[in-house]
Amino acid sequence: MLKALIVEDEAPARLELRYLLQPYQDRIQIVGEATNVPEAKALIDAIDYDVVFLDVSMPGATGMDLGAELKEKHPELKIVFVSAYDHYAVEAFSVQAVDYLLKPVSPERMGETVRRLLEVSGDNARPARTAQPPLEWVPCEFHGHTAPIAVSDIIYVVAERETIYVCTTDNRYPTRFTLGELEERLPDHFMRTHRSFIANLRQVREIMPYFNGTYLLKMKDKAQSEVIVSRSNVRRVKEIFNIA
Repeated sequence: MLKALIVEDEAPARLELRYLLQPYQDRIQIVGEATNVPEAKALIDAIDYDVVFLDVSMPGATGMDLGAELKEKHPELKIVFVSAYDHYAVEAFSVQAVDYLLKPVSPERMGETVRRLLEVSGDNARPARTAQPPLEWVPCEFHGHTAPIAVSDIIYVVAERETIYVCTTDNRYPTRFTLGELEERLPDHFMRTHRSFIANLRQVREIMPYFNGTYLLKMKDKAQSEVIVSRSNVRRVKEIFNIA
């Protein structure tokens, strides 16, 4: 298990990295977050991290400066730079970074980075998992009883605070399943579009640009609910629906 630190000054970007790393939580554990270079230094001095996901552009000292300092002080520490700009890439590899990720980061690109990290760490064996059968029904709660919701009736799934709701055409039901469990066991036409949403792609009414590179899926339920597509998943949605 690799212990990871995320160093990023913007909260949405930290959440996005957590979401992208969630499928690999049995190999990479996020045990710290820092919003600036001084915080990062304090955390690294306190805990033996294996990898740092390091934003290049931050107020004050830059991530590139910190990366160079870390490689000198902690040569065994693995660094993955994350940036919206590609012109720092050469400098990044001069400090022996494992990888350089360009925002928005796609799930496929993060998967490649994780494979590199496991390879250089000598831990590239796949985790042993017990195969779970695909779901036909999702047990939900309804007026104190269990309501089995057919997968074919699900429009989308949403996480709100600590509760996961399975949403149908005209109702929504809390379930004890996590989003991660549902993502693994729902059919292929269900997609984790955002850290808080799983959408049934067969129930999409419209696809609309939103803001900051994200998209919205308007669904076919009575309320015409809107499901967010994070920047890292926009490319995949466009490919699925053949959008140029």
